[in-house]
Amino acid sequence: MDIAVKTGKTYLPKYLVYFQLIYICFVQLLIGAGLPGSLTLLCDGVNVLLFICLIWYSGRTISVLSRFKAYYIIVALFFMTGIISAVFNGINIVLLLWSVRNFGRFVVFFTAVITFFDMGDFKAMRKIVYVIGHISFVLCVFQFVVLKLKGDYIGGVFGTNRGVANTWLNTFLVVLYLLALTEWMYKGKGFARLLIFIAEVLFVAVVGELKFFFVELILITIICIILIKPTLKLVKMELAIIAIGIAAFAISIPILYKMFPFFADFFQAKNFFKIASESYTGQGDLGRTTAVFEIAEKIFFKDPFKVLFGIGLGNGEYSEGQRIFQSAFYLKYKDTNYNWFTDAFVMVETGFTGVILFASGFIATGIRSFRIYYHERRNNMALITLVLSFTALMLYIYNISLNCEIAYLLYALLGMGLTGTERSVRITNKTDSKVAYE
Repeated sequence: MDIAVKTGKTYLPKYLVYFQLIYICFVQLLIGAGLPGSLTLLCDGVNVLLFICLIWYSGRTISVLSRFKAYYIIVALFFMTGIISAVFNGINIVLLLWSVRNFGRFVVFFTAVITFFDMGDFKAMRKIVYVIGHISFVLCVFQFVVLKLKGDYIGGVFGTNRGVANTWLNTFLVVLYLLALTEWMYKGKGFARLLIFIAEVLFVAVVGELKFFFVELILITIICIILIKPTLKLVKMELAIIAIGIAAFAISIPILYKMFPFFADFFQAKNFFKIASESYTGQGDLGRTTAVFEIAEKIFFKDPFKVLFGIGLGNGEYSEGQRIFQSAFYLKYKDTNYNWFTDAFVMVETGFTGVILFASGFIATGIRSFRIYYHERRNNMALITLVLSFTALMLYIYNISLNCEIAYLLYALLGMGLTGTERSVRITNKTDSKVAYE
């Protein structure tokens, strides 16, 4: 498989972005092999270099900030909310800076992707994800068959560390499936490859106990079918993917039930919503869909200021290994597992205001990508960003993946779909709309 990267004058920031994306896909294997967990901090070093590149190419950067000012205004308001709240609740400078780092790193990376990447980079990145996907599948088979692991310990290229492996793997599978599905639906070729990826991701989802991935897979497929402009050929393809999906589910779901009997009723609607709203571990911690409201009532005791603005950036921070990054709030309320869900963590530090602003960032990218896609119905990148914006909102509630390094991959695809914005604006102002991206 040939992967060509056209760098032009911006070779350094492009290579930094590529390095970041590839590195996060293998760093957990290194950590699992005995190397220190601090290896993930190398991503911060890359981000610093990318930030310097954004300053160096200030003209491009200012153009991006101007074109996407709605998104960056939302981001600025989010940080202002958290910092002002911290002023009123007591500032720990170390924890504040750590929190700004945790949330701000993805903004820097997202901006770098929009600023320096183009259509050719999207094609190269898609091929890289495909290659890593096959490698990850082989490793998952090894972990399941040879190491006799399953459930939370199956992670493929993301290692076997419980709590990390399947969280990162779920996000990766979402991206992998979406890339393969949209490429086939747009180009009308690569059907065999799509079938291989479907078989691989379903196997991994079953042995890795990624039950929510089945829901994500269905929703992604439905959204793509609805959004892609129908043709007779496409309708036939859609009917084929639906038939394949039904057959795949008919095979994989019973296997999932057999391997994990306690999920036998998971896909029944009433049980699905019940499980989503109850205590996650059954030991009095927060539930996925109720976490924000439980924090407001049981932890903030309906204090109006805390419910609206939280306790401030940094004041809810945590770290599994570094005591210096463990806030007093975390030490007191860690048994609630609020740090297992991004929306709950955001609620603690920035309240309902921050929860809404954080979600609004993805809504803003979704709206922008929809506008691009509306004028360029062949723009595969814009469709991917649109679908991922919706998926990110689900992950926002589902787990902590939006606060983990694997989110770099998600933000990369979100940024890729917005790189054609300038071109879209020119097309919108002209009658010629034949320019398309594949």
